[in-house]
Amino acid sequence: MYFKKYSKILVYLFTFFSSTIYSQVDTSFSLTFDFNDHQIKEKDDKVIPKPLGVVLTYDRFGNERSAVHIQGHNASYLNLGTSEFFKYPNMSISLWIYIERRMYTGKGFDSNPILGLKNGPGEDFTNAFAIGYDCYNGRLGGNSTKDSTEEVNIYSQDQMLFNKWYHLVYICNNDYLAFYIDGELIGKSLKKFETKFLKTDSLVIGHSASKKNERFTQGVFDDIRFFHKALSYQEVQDLYQAPNPNKLKNILSEILKYGIIILVLVGIIIILIIRNKRNLKKQKEQFELINRVTELELKVVKAQMNPHFISNCLAAIQELIYKRDIDKAGQYIAKFSYFLRQVLNYSDRNYITIAEEIELIKLNVELEQLRFKNNFYFELNIDEGLKINEMLIPSMITQPFIENAIWHGLLQMDSIRHPKLKINLKLQTNTIQIEIEDNGVGRNLNKISSPESKGTKLAADKLESLNRLSGVLNYKIEIIDLVDEESLQIGTKIVIKLENIKE
Repeated sequence: MYFKKYSKILVYLFTFFSSTIYSQVDTSFSLTFDFNDHQIKEKDDKVIPKPLGVVLTYDRFGNERSAVHIQGHNASYLNLGTSEFFKYPNMSISLWIYIERRMYTGKGFDSNPILGLKNGPGEDFTNAFAIGYDCYNGRLGGNSTKDSTEEVNIYSQDQMLFNKWYHLVYICNNDYLAFYIDGELIGKSLKKFETKFLKTDSLVIGHSASKKNERFTQGVFDDIRFFHKALSYQEVQDLYQAPNPNKLKNILSEILKYGIIILVLVGIIIILIIRNKRNLKKQKEQFELINRVTELELKVVKAQMNPHFISNCLAAIQELIYKRDIDKAGQYIAKFSYFLRQVLNYSDRNYITIAEEIELIKLNVELEQLRFKNNFYFELNIDEGLKINEMLIPSMITQPFIENAIWHGLLQMDSIRHPKLKINLKLQTNTIQIEIEDNGVGRNLNKISSPESKGTKLAADKLESLNRLSGVLNYKIEIIDLVDEESLQIGTKIVIKLENIKE
């Protein structure tokens, strides 16, 4: 009787000290298969796995070659080996699964195994611990069996969805069995029997390793971890909420990728800016060259216009000298010299004020009247709105048209009619309109395109050059044939329109 009493005390003491030793020695122990190094191995090489027919694939974070894909047939599984590290009485298992579809092939009990380890030889009731997908009810579950008399099962309440990641935690010891899915406790059942293990059995993932109940699983497995302790609720939560191990690496990779893209874009922008600057410089040089050519053309036109007028004046003086009209010749030379002085004053200017142009017009007409003994009448009309001292027009623009009207229009008339030259300066919005009208013979008898009208062509060329030089001006010349009621020509009107006039 005393022996039995002391025997029970010794058993209790042994159990207490054994559990204390286990808790002190093994609580920090773990095995980790996270595949983050793109290899099928245990993190610290504590065990050597033997994969068959599996490949590395994307994990739940999208990291390449960081999870194991099992094909779902007899020649595809992950054998973690027979190590004693898997056969500890107080064991917690954590893993992520992604089941792609139900596998109908195989024989025996209709389930798709996730992992399992046997408690002894045989085919029935031999699960020391097992996790699988029950094809009958479509639920995930965990199982531990002593023999045909004692067994503990826990299954999820909701059916599992294919092609979705799940986090499973299976806790099995001699006292209870607990099962977590995605951080939530699905069930906890009293066990009250000692977990035993078949020493020669291997822990296999994705294959039942049974001849009678030969079944397979097709899917992805990741972050498989084994602990020699019962995990607490908070530890389960920490495993479920574990961040992407490659987060920093991915961030750096993204920074590097976008940094390279930004550098490439900056490089392209710099190249485009340099290219654009070169093009702008080239365009500027071309524009300056065009302007220079246009300015030279304009100077050539002016240089041609002045001798044309001067030669006519000298011819008139010569004629007066031949006629021995010394007084008129002297007056002509005096006015002509003043006129030349004014022309020289404006020779370097493309634009002069209206007042300065009016002075040149008057001098020009006076010279012609002296030359032709006041044989024609002259009328000058100026709009009151014209700011003659502020508005600018092309220099000597009227001179060739005045000369043409007198020489080829008025002086060709018979003595019956009274020759008249009328010049009107009008303001219309931002446009100055200069009208040079004569009541001469018109263009039928004297074509303006004749050699004698070269001055008008030079004036037209000058306006065209000014338009091209500025790019915004719109100077126009219009020639109107004046006719009477019987459609007979009674003169000519020249209309010069100067738009966008300068001030």
